[in-house]
Amino acid sequence: MNRILTPQEMEEQNGNLIDEIIRLSDFSFERLPMLDILGERLAENISIAVPDLTRVICETSLVQLDYVTVAQAVEALPAPAILATCTGEPFDGDILIAMDSTLLMTSLELMLGGEVKELPKRDSADFTTIERGFSRRLARLILDEFQRSLSVVVDSDMECVDIESDPDAVNFAQPASLCVRMKISALMMGHAGALEVLVPYDALEPIRPKLGKIHFGERSNGNDKWHDQLSIQIERAQLGMEAVFAEVTLPIDKILNWKRGETFDLFVEEDQEATIVCAGVPMFRAALGKKNNGNVAIQITEELETKGEFENGRNDH
Repeated sequence: MNRILTPQEMEEQNGNLIDEIIRLSDFSFERLPMLDILGERLAENISIAVPDLTRVICETSLVQLDYVTVAQAVEALPAPAILATCTGEPFDGDILIAMDSTLLMTSLELMLGGEVKELPKRDSADFTTIERGFSRRLARLILDEFQRSLSVVVDSDMECVDIESDPDAVNFAQPASLCVRMKISALMMGHAGALEVLVPYDALEPIRPKLGKIHFGERSNGNDKWHDQLSIQIERAQLGMEAVFAEVTLPIDKILNWKRGETFDLFVEEDQEATIVCAGVPMFRAALGKKNNGNVAIQITEELETKGEFENGRNDH
């Protein structure tokens, strides 16, 4: 049920709306639809990339994407936080990546192999040399994923040039300039951290026309994080294989009457070759032998046609 606003509340809301209209009227800009898509892609890419460092699941989401002044964005940054200034193509200026202490300390503990149970409350913006070193590594990862997200529009080549913890020491754009602010939430081991990416609107000038239209499925460098991740996991996967020397069919009543010490004939000769079976699919013929250390080994002698049929079916799907 909707609550009825008091006259004072209605006046305050109208005043806030008028102030916002006046603030935006001071800037001449157009919303760039591709930035919303890039923000979603960035959050998704970070959720895939961060586990490579922390070895735990990272749940991320784009909380907000808006256009504010640089002064307002810097003033609203989480504190304490690590601020990474980044520069490079295709931007005409610097961008800022801000990570709050929760995200940084959670990632640091996990990267060092620890278990994050409870993070101490930090009131100071003074970070140790080790913490700043790990923050640079995390900022580099986030920048890489930002470039990967941007690749749907244009190629990029950027680097982190400075790491600060004091917002007053950061000077990446004029305070009165407009900037795009991407707010991303990252949840790891029950700890919710905050991440912000600030891109001055003027820095977007070289690629503004491309950001003004929607790009569907285009990639400038053919890079696909999901493809890379899946390839890595497939290479790490283990697959069991069986060497089958004989298969014998026997009546069930005879099998049920077996007792300890009984034997049955496999009808296998000394030079009998084995069949290498993988996931129920015959793959190779192999001969039995021994290595110099005495261990039993098999040598592949023939590739079966079923292996080729299996590969064709795999490629088709």
